[in-house]
Amino acid sequence: MLEIFGIKTGLLKPGEDHVEALRRGLAEAGIRLRDKDVIVVSESFVATGEGRVVSLKDITPSARAIALASRYEKDPAEMELILRESDEILGGIPGVVLTLKDGFLYPNAGVDHSNAPPGYVVLLPSDPKRAASRIRTELSNGVRIGVIIGDSRTHPLRLGCVGVALACDGIIPVEDARGRRDLYGKPLRITVKAVADNLVSAAQLVMGEGDEGIPAVVIRGAPVELSDSGPAAIPNIPPHECMYIGVLRSIPRPYTGEYDDLIKSAIDARDQAYAPYSKFRVGAAVLCGSGKIYKGANVENASSGAGICAERVAMATAVAAGEREFVALAVAGELSKPITPCGICRQMMIEFGDMDVVMVGSNGDALMVRASELLPDAFTLSCRSGCP
Repeated sequence: MLEIFGIKTGLLKPGEDHVEALRRGLAEAGIRLRDKDVIVVSESFVATGEGRVVSLKDITPSARAIALASRYEKDPAEMELILRESDEILGGIPGVVLTLKDGFLYPNAGVDHSNAPPGYVVLLPSDPKRAASRIRTELSNGVRIGVIIGDSRTHPLRLGCVGVALACDGIIPVEDARGRRDLYGKPLRITVKAVADNLVSAAQLVMGEGDEGIPAVVIRGAPVELSDSGPAAIPNIPPHECMYIGVLRSIPRPYTGEYDDLIKSAIDARDQAYAPYSKFRVGAAVLCGSGKIYKGANVENASSGAGICAERVAMATAVAAGEREFVALAVAGELSKPITPCGICRQMMIEFGDMDVVMVGSNGDALMVRASELLPDAFTLSCRSGCP
C-alpha cells in the first residue's frame, strides 16, 4: 500500500539549514524512516536553504533584458535573472518566457515569485544532485532511502501542474520497460517509466502549491528500485530528438520577437550598401553582450573577390570596437523572402559563438535560427587540434 506523509517545517529563512529543518519536521510528525522510504523535497525549499533568494532591486538589467522584458511583459530585473539562469531562450507569451536550462525546459528559467518575500524571487537550487545526496546522507540513519528534489511543470496544451524531478539519490529515476509485453503479448518498444517524476506528482497531492507549509513528504510503499551508485540527474534527451521541440522547432522557424531594434538597425544599414554591380543591397546588424549594436552593409568591388558581405562588415566593426561576445545578428535583403547568410559569413559567425540569427525580407517577414543550425559540425578553434 502506498502511503504519503507530509513534513511540516515552518517558514524557512534564507540561508537556514534546510536539512536540519527536515530533521525537526520528521521528529515533530513522529515519522521514523524505514527501508525503501522516499523523501520528496521541494526545490524552492532547498534553494531557500542555500540562500538562493534574490532581491529584484539589487539587479541591474542589461539592454537585452530590458528589450525582452518589454516583449514578454516581464519585470526587467527578473528578465535579467532569467537570462543569467538560462542556457537558451526559446520564446514566450506575455508573462512567461520559455527557456532551456541544463537540458530541461523551464518557464522563466525557474525564477519563481511564489514562496518568496515581496520584491524577491527564488532561483533553482545551485546543484540539485548534491542537495539530494546531502539530504539522503544526513537523514538515512542506517536505513536505505531515496531522495528526490522535485518541482512542478505544465504539460503542453494541458491545464494544471504535475510533478517533475530535478535530481535524486538512492533510487533509479527511470525504469526501462522496453522488451516487456503488453496485455496482448506485444513487446513494448519505446516505454520508459518516469518513476521519479511520478513520485513527485504523487507528493504534490499532499505538498500543494500554496500556503500548505509542507515542503517535503515521505512516500512509503512505492515500487521503486533503490540504488547506491550516488546522486543522479534525471535523464533527458537532446531538443532535436524531443517529439515536441523537434516538430515545433523547425529550421528556420518564424521570428517571435525580442530583436526588433536589431532588425531596424539592419534595415537602416541596407540603405548604405555599395552594390553598383549586383544592385542587390544587404544590411546587417550585430547585438553584442555589452548591449551595443553595430551595423554593416555589403560593399562590392570591380574585382568581385574583393567584395564583402554585410554580415562580416557588421561583425568586423564590432570586433574593431573591442567586442568579442555576440548575442544576435540580423540580416536584411531586398527580396520579399528572408535571405540567408553565405557560407563564409556563417563561418565567421560561429567563430564568435552560437548566436541567434534573424533573417528579414523586404515585406517584413522574418525567420530565426541559431548559428550552429546554419553551420552544424562547424570548424572552430577547438578543431585546430583535431575535431572529435
